[in-house]
Amino acid sequence: MRVSGIDPKGMELAYGRRIFHRYAVTSKDALALLDDLVEGMEARKAEHAGRVRTVPISREHPLELLEFDEIGALIRYVGDRKTREAITERVALLTTQGRALGYTVRGYVQEPTKDTVPVRELFPRRICLRVASKSHVAMVLGEHAYDRGAWANRIGESEAGVGFLFGEGIREPLRVRAGWVPDETIKALETFVAEPTSTGTGELLTLPARVPAAAGGVA
Repeated sequence: MRVSGIDPKGMELAYGRRIFHRYAVTSKDALALLDDLVEGMEARKAEHAGRVRTVPISREHPLELLEFDEIGALIRYVGDRKTREAITERVALLTTQGRALGYTVRGYVQEPTKDTVPVRELFPRRICLRVASKSHVAMVLGEHAYDRGAWANRIGESEAGVGFLFGEGIREPLRVRAGWVPDETIKALETFVAEPTSTGTGELLTLPARVPAAAGGVA
C-alpha cells in the first residue's frame, strides 16, 4: 500500500508526514498530487485493459490510498474557481474509476452538504460522526437513516469517535466507535514506514502500550 495525504490545515496529517508517499497542503500542490494519481491510474489502466477485470495488488501495483482531510476546503472554499473545478474533476475520476485499478479515496468533511462536496454521491461507503443537524444525517447516510436510528446529531461532545454507518446488506444503522490512536503510536508507525531498516528485515513493529483511560473518561 502507498498512502497519499491532502491536508489543507497542514496540522493533523503533518504530524505523521513521513507516512505519506505524497503530501500536499495548498490547493496548487493538491492538484499536482491528484494529477499524479490520475496519471498513475491511467497508466495502470492501459497496462491491464483487456487482460483482467480487477488489477491484482502487488509491490509493482500497490493499493493507492488517498486520505483527503477537510475535502470541502479545497473543493468549495480555497483557491480560485478553475483550481477548485480541476480538483473536483480529479476526485470524480478517482472515485468512479479507481476501485478496479487499486485506487481508493477517503474524504473527510465537517459540512456534508451538496454545495460543499458536489461529488458526495461518489463515495459509496460513509460514516457519520457527530453532526449539528438532523438533516446532516440524511445527507451522509441517506434518506430515512435518522428514522432508522442513526441519531448522529445526539452524539455528545464527550463521545469522540462515535458514529453511525450501514453495514453490507444491513438495513439498520450500526453505532460504531473508532479507536483512539495516541501520538506515540503515530510516531512509531512513521519511524517504521520511513526507516524500515531500523527494525530489521522481518521484525514486527512493537507499538507503545495502551494507556488505560481514567475512571469516567473517554477511551
